[in-house]
Amino acid sequence: MLADMKTGVILLLLGGLVMAQSNRFEKPVRLKAAGKVITTEVGHSAPYVYDWDGDGVRDLLVGQFGQGKLRIFRNAGTNKAPRYEEGVWFQAGGALATVPAG
Repeated sequence: MLADMKTGVILLLLGGLVMAQSNRFEKPVRLKAAGKVITTEVGHSAPYVYDWDGDGVRDLLVGQFGQGKLRIFRNAGTNKAPRYEEGVWFQAGGALATVPAG
């Protein structure tokens, strides 16, 4: 399970790099999860879509600069019409996982 999570985080980082180089960005929108606008506690966000739970539907992952945390919003809808559930913080070994920031 931990190896799968590490692979997912690596793919998340590589996917972000590819998107940054593609120059094909859409107009920004405010996304909601569980009926509330998604925000960060501190700093700015780094959103990415990835099928985190392997169910064939892309979930929303939101990295938070400032504290190096990642929140996962599972998609209860479809890829064409996503409906994100309330976010949960990414954990490893039963504890909140963070990436060094700063």
